[in-house]
Amino acid sequence: MDWVPRLVRSRAHKLGRAVQALEAELGRKPSEKEMAKKLRLSMKDFRKLQRDAHAAGLISLSRRWFETDSRKEVREIDVLEDRGSEDPFRAVQRKDIRELVTRGLNRAERLIILLYYFEKMTMKEIGETLDLSESRVSQMHSAIMERLRAQLQNRHKELQVT
Repeated sequence: MDWVPRLVRSRAHKLGRAVQALEAELGRKPSEKEMAKKLRLSMKDFRKLQRDAHAAGLISLSRRWFETDSRKEVREIDVLEDRGSEDPFRAVQRKDIRELVTRGLNRAERLIILLYYFEKMTMKEIGETLDLSESRVSQMHSAIMERLRAQLQNRHKELQVT
């Protein structure tokens, strides 16, 4: 009652046996080239075999990962990284940077900066959104950036003086 097809399972066993044999022979973990040579496969075919073999791996999320001092078991699911959520520290940093950069800009200027750098829109898309030409958005962007550079240089000079 295995969910993995026989062909995939047999490829995984074949790869596992080759790894064990080469480790015993070489006294270390074999390289991909050595593995491919042992299996008499091209590198392309060897990598395909590796991909297929890894499909056979199955991990139980309820498997015990380790026990803590409090006798509470920690399971695999407890230590999985949530790649879908944003790091709260980075979110706050990003918000602070956004506010710092857009402070002192009018509505259109603020939108250009936010849409370009934070929403990753193109100049053309921003122009369509704000009912401006792409070239006008580009001109405004250049002027805004020049002003922001000047402000940063002034702040830098102020910090050096104190």
